[in-house]
Amino acid sequence: MLGNQRGFFNVPENVTYLNCASYSPLMNRVYEAGIEGLGRKYRPWGMDLSKTPAEAELARELFASLIGAKGDDIAIVGSASYGIATAAKNIEIKSGQKIVILQDQFPSNVYSWRKLAQTRNGVLSVIPRPSNDDWTTAV
Repeated sequence: MLGNQRGFFNVPENVTYLNCASYSPLMNRVYEAGIEGLGRKYRPWGMDLSKTPAEAELARELFASLIGAKGDDIAIVGSASYGIATAAKNIEIKSGQKIVILQDQFPSNVYSWRKLAQTRNGVLSVIPRPSNDDWTTAV
């Protein structure tokens, strides 16, 4: 059985907070990490950039453990558009092969796939938004 977790949060003893589904309080350690990150951006000239590679490797390993992968399977990129463009440039498709995306995707998840389809004679297939929001069945 999970014990009392109040000590991990900054919730006064006289408060019982139950709205965690939409506005949960941050754990103390998460708040401290956020303040540390803000401090770096507040004074970027004082950042210790020697720590960045090790932090990135730790982030890759931790994320990989969540999805059953290895750290080397995870790429950290500056933006979604760069990551998607890199993936698209490294995927071989055959003429007529379908590339499937969902309707109303953010442009960074459309442009690279559209270009790949055009340059390799592929077919960009856009799955329309289903009226019942059941994307799995629609795909």
